[in-house]
Amino acid sequence: MLAKKTTLTLEAAKAIAAAAEAESKKLGLRLVIAIVDDGGHLVLLQRDDNAQVGSVEIATLKARTAVLFRRNTRDFQDVVEGEGRLALLCIPNGVPLDGGVLLKAHNEIIGAIGVSGASDQADGDIGRIAASVLASY
Repeated sequence: MLAKKTTLTLEAAKAIAAAAEAESKKLGLRLVIAIVDDGGHLVLLQRDDNAQVGSVEIATLKARTAVLFRRNTRDFQDVVEGEGRLALLCIPNGVPLDGGVLLKAHNEIIGAIGVSGASDQADGDIGRIAASVLASY
């Protein structure tokens, strides 16, 4: 028997990125936004004019970390900072920094957004705001 699953579309990824962009502009930030599907494969990458180039890789890794470990990257950051579990810094292809947020539809993980270029808190807040777009789908 085959399972049915909801998949992230480019249209939905664009809507999510647009919400992140609107919030970053409101705050005067220049960010990189990466959106991956449920396998961690890049669906959309957007870099604001003059955003730091290093954030391209970080945003992508934040999104991949979230989807591959099935949790927001803030969870990892909280454990590293709160419990001092520095071993989490060695996770292959993992970034324990806020800004990687799961994308869910009907409680099913369909991908993740990674935001980079501002503080970890701002990156995460913008990612969470953008992810909330899926509530209207």
